[in-house]
Amino acid sequence: MRSVGGRLFLSYLGVVAVGLFAASITISGLLVQYENDVLRLRLQELSAPLLTAMASALRGNQQPKDIVDALSEQARSAEARLLVITSNRRILVDSDDRLTGQTLGRPIQGSFGTFTDRGESWLFVQQVFRQNATGLAPSTIVVARPRAAFADAIRTLIPSLVVAGLVSAGFALVVAGLLSRTITRPLRELVSGARRFARGDYRARVPVAGPTEVAELGGAFNDMAGEIERARGSEQAFLADISHELRTPLTSIQGFAQAISEGEATGAAIAPAANIIQRESRRLMRMVEGLLQVARLQSGTQELASERVEPAALLATARGALEPLAQDAGVSFAFTESPDVPTVRGDPDRLAQLFLNLLDNAVKHSPRGGTVAVEAARDDGYALVRVRDEGSGLPQGAEKRLFRRFYRGENAQRDGAGLGLAIAQAIAEAHGGSIAARNLEGGRGAEFTVRLPAER
Repeated sequence: MRSVGGRLFLSYLGVVAVGLFAASITISGLLVQYENDVLRLRLQELSAPLLTAMASALRGNQQPKDIVDALSEQARSAEARLLVITSNRRILVDSDDRLTGQTLGRPIQGSFGTFTDRGESWLFVQQVFRQNATGLAPSTIVVARPRAAFADAIRTLIPSLVVAGLVSAGFALVVAGLLSRTITRPLRELVSGARRFARGDYRARVPVAGPTEVAELGGAFNDMAGEIERARGSEQAFLADISHELRTPLTSIQGFAQAISEGEATGAAIAPAANIIQRESRRLMRMVEGLLQVARLQSGTQELASERVEPAALLATARGALEPLAQDAGVSFAFTESPDVPTVRGDPDRLAQLFLNLLDNAVKHSPRGGTVAVEAARDDGYALVRVRDEGSGLPQGAEKRLFRRFYRGENAQRDGAGLGLAIAQAIAEAHGGSIAARNLEGGRGAEFTVRLPAER
């Protein structure tokens, strides 16, 4: 069978069959042992008076044949057989006259044993008689009985054993069926849930039940389904966001290009229209490049250099690049550098972009006359960089959302693509680090914290 349930069913039956077979072998051995013990006792009890009578008659100088003839009726009533055997294994007398005068092929050893006559097995008890006053050589007197005569108990037990075996087999069939269904039911539910999920029902879940391994499998499926559902929701949200973000520059480009081509923008109006087309095209290009960069960093396909990098040097470079923008916005920088800031290993260009995006974001959200505080330090095997602004702070619950692609707060500039912080997070995580944001106490602005593993 190919199904798990069928194989489990057959496995249970196999185990039960092997168990019954082993039990039957054991019981048979015990019964044989029991039968031999019972036969020995019964034969000894049966033969005791006959052996005593024969021994007494021999001591009374009677002839063996006369003794056997006198006891033959008593022996037949007990289904027994009397024999007198000489020391050289010659049978003097046989109450059945079948072996009289013959010689046994091998000596009879012990007081209890068996011999075969014409295919029939006989059990016997023997006693050695050494009285020879009548000239009779030392002899052995034997009382034997057919083995079949003692088999009544076994024959009585066999039907009961067969019935018990059939009942056990039937009970095993029922138990095997129930156990296989109990184990395979969660698997069938898992298959059903997987098929519903494959047909597009991303909310499909399966019960976490059954044996431990099956329950763990169901739990793993539910976890996977939940992650896929969340990923699909994120994908749909991303498609909606990118559609919205791309529509604005494309609408401007299309509108002004159409105005120029149809002659609606003529003379001095052509230059402003062309400038708008160029500006929106650059914005669109930045957006596409930013999306590609985030996608490559998150997927691990972006090739990153592995060089020794001084975070303080990158921060100084970013400050120099943004100084003109800060002066125009009336914002100043305040840098604090700990003397033990560790170096990190990574791509200097990408890390420079990370710090440039953070400082640029802080400048844009700081009021005129405000200060952007930048601090670099060591923190338990990490290089720690904090960037604080004095703006209005983060919107309620935006600590996680602001790192999403295209997310912009209420005070964000409308010409931005909303990808700066998403790129910064992707760069930090690609270097094994992290970035987090929080509001400062008292509503005095926001703080962004970057943690990068220190170079070993």
